[in-house]
Amino acid sequence: MGDSIEVDITIAFDGTDLERQLTATESEIMQDHRAKMLNGIRQMWRGWQYKNIPFDRRGRSLEGWTGYEQTTEGMREIIIENDARTYPNKNGRSSNRPYAAYVTRSGATVEEWRVVRQKLLQSFVPALIKDLESEIAQNIDTPGPAKKVRKNKTSEKITLELEG
Repeated sequence: MGDSIEVDITIAFDGTDLERQLTATESEIMQDHRAKMLNGIRQMWRGWQYKNIPFDRRGRSLEGWTGYEQTTEGMREIIIENDARTYPNKNGRSSNRPYAAYVTRSGATVEEWRVVRQKLLQSFVPALIKDLESEIAQNIDTPGPAKKVRKNKTSEKITLELEG
């Protein structure tokens, strides 16, 4: 298998012109769409043929799909990952390597995560952008959440006044 790689799909929404954090309702839209994307991925990530693989060693990559969103200023993102790791070998030793990036359907030449990403971009992302833009338009005059400012305790400022 060579070097192991992890599946990391990032769906970004450029909100640099917004100049504020997302409101609670806008963040909820991101969370709802992340959940829909994960459910969609779990539906797409089925139907595998497991030849000569024991039943208790199946399905780890399906369970490996997780996601979170980044909603502060700038780029708003939904990050979806598959953190499935290899099973221990017959000797009980594990290489603990990610493997979902290598999964392909029988007879396919493209890794399945690439197929999933393309379906996300075609089916799920347009709905996310539409809903998020609509909610932002409704809240355009709403100030973002208050920000806490705290003193940076890791640095010191020394002032030296010279009289001459």
